Amino acid sequence: MWVDRLTGEQLRELPELVSPGRYWTAATTLTLNGHTPDFSGLLVDDDGQHCQLGDQLRSFSLPSQADTASAELLFKAISTIDAESQQGSSLVSPLMPAAIVDDQGHLQQFEERLLQVVRQGHLHRISQRPRLDMHYEDEVTDIARARRLSKGALVHLASHSEHWQRQTLSGVIPRKVMARFSEDDYGIYENRVYARLLDKIDRYLRARLSTLTSLQATLQQAMEFYRSPDIHYRLARSVCDIWGMTFDRDATSKVTELLSKTLGTLQSLHKTIRELRQSGLYTLVDRNARVENGLHRTNILSHDPDYRHLAILWDLLGRAQAGARLTAEERFNRNKVLAEAYSRYAGLVLRRALQPYLAGKAQGTWAGRYLRLRQQRLDWELVIDGATPAEESVLLTVVPWLTCATPSVQTLPANRFIAWPAVGQELPEDAFAGQWIPLSPSDMYCEERFGLLVDRTLQRLLLDKYCQPLEKVPTAVLSLAASPSELHVDQHAKTVQLRNALPEGPLAQLHGALRSANAIKLSNDLLRRNEEIEALETCPVCARKAPLVFQSPAGFKASCEECGSDRYLRGEKGKREFEQLLSGAHDFRTLGRRGWAVRVDG
Repeated sequence: MWVDRLTGEQLRELPELVSPGRYWTAATTLTLNGHTPDFSGLLVDDDGQHCQLGDQLRSFSLPSQADTASAELLFKAISTIDAESQQGSSLVSPLMPAAIVDDQGHLQQFEERLLQVVRQGHLHRISQRPRLDMHYEDEVTDIARARRLSKGALVHLASHSEHWQRQTLSGVIPRKVMARFSEDDYGIYENRVYARLLDKIDRYLRARLSTLTSLQATLQQAMEFYRSPDIHYRLARSVCDIWGMTFDRDATSKVTELLSKTLGTLQSLHKTIRELRQSGLYTLVDRNARVENGLHRTNILSHDPDYRHLAILWDLLGRAQAGARLTAEERFNRNKVLAEAYSRYAGLVLRRALQPYLAGKAQGTWAGRYLRLRQQRLDWELVIDGATPAEESVLLTVVPWLTCATPSVQTLPANRFIAWPAVGQELPEDAFAGQWIPLSPSDMYCEERFGLLVDRTLQRLLLDKYCQPLEKVPTAVLSLAASPSELHVDQHAKTVQLRNALPEGPLAQLHGALRSANAIKLSNDLLRRNEEIEALETCPVCARKAPLVFQSPAGFKASCEECGSDRYLRGEKGKREFEQLLSGAHDFRTLGRRGWAVRVDG
């Protein structure tokens, strides 16, 4: 039995086209692609399209070639953050690690050598004046075309009288002869190495340019937070604090300059390689001619002043791409480890987003409830504990899916969100794309997106309960509840509605009265409602107290004098709307998690 991680549903059979990382199984007796017996756990690919489980043959959906370089950068970033996170107890920055930027921002050893070889003109000289071999071929042809006779030309002519023009007393005048023709042979081994090396360099530089372009976009986004007048200073300060755990403003500016310089150098190299592939020797070598990874060190490759640089570049490029030569089983295990690291990365961002509620921990008390963030397989759940395990409630489920796929239309439970890295895709202007939430170290808003998701989930829980009356209140308690202005009493319906947080004295008095009347559940509900309102009075933007002002029929207004935020709950029970404004707006790009609106069904 398989579990579709996106929907949470169980499947008996996998679809014909399998998305890597989407399906999970407890245990099977099947062997995956001949290298993993008794397969269990997460079904990921081994970088190939082939997906054979036992005698069942299916296909993996793989990323496009254009997304491969960006995906590799993502994998390196996730692995680095995961290693750093597991070494210490603090919540590390979820943004692009400095080690990745520093490593990728400098020219690699292969690139420095390639730049040197290109500047010295070795590749151009090979292209314009290549080594070649002479290819000789004997052919019967008209006497007018013959420039050189083959060794057996006379014997051939003597035995083929049909090639005679006429016979004279002195001999034969030929009409056709066996001639030897020669032509230049550019397909020698060393020239094939040259052509295939250019192909390898072209693919390598395309990938590197894609990686550096992605990094440059991340750094430019960081600089935008430092200097953009549109972005609210609280959002800018929050994001820059997280980014500052990796780089400060001056370091960001210097790295941006270094990256631009490296990018310019590689773009120039790529242009040169493209020109070499469109002219000279490259066009004369068979495109289908292949060369094994292990070069034969011929005399030309070892001693020729130009050709010897081909072998050096070939070896350096092979070392730079050492990961591409893993076995299928090693690639499968690598992808499985990456999926697990991405899951832990999602947990890191969730814990950081929950800091206003749980102070960076995975569990704690908030608004009279015990909150827990727990991991279920690779998914994360935000849970409220009940009196018994059966009474616990899952408020939010986040499914981290390391994929290059684009969001699809899925019918998902309202509290289920898919976190995906959005590789090669334009990020949504809003925090989410439906129930898909981007999650990548390249996204400066990654913590803000999860913060808004957490805020909506937990604040909606409080908003649903606001103005929910205590029912069947004992008559003796109703008269006692009539005096505090924070309460609204309905004598006829025998209900008490808590509209504002009660001071400690009246709360203790009313709580004691309920317990004396043996209304234990009502007394606990009273304390819970009061703690919920106290949590609502805490400003989500600056954490200062902002008292609620009740607005009929079942709403409120709360204005914070410290940060200037305004919150409104409007409408009747069952169809209310909540709005949180900062500077009169709730735009995610400029405010992040500090401004939003949502419908409240309770």
